[in-house]
Amino acid sequence: SHSYSKQGYPYDNGPIEAFHSLLKREFAFQTTFSNFEDLVIRISNYISWFNSDRIRTSV
Repeated sequence: SHSYSKQGYPYDNGPIEAFHSLLKREFAFQTTFSNFEDLVIRISNYISWFNSDRIRTSV
């Protein structure tokens, strides 16, 4: 598994791991993609939605 943190900073991985979990639970596991291009477009749209419109429970 790829690490997104610098060596010696294990908590750097937390936010991206949380995002990956949400991406899979809220979207990827509930969606059927017709081809690779469809997957790329729809995940790109999800990420845009996640970053701009998704209601957050914390600031």
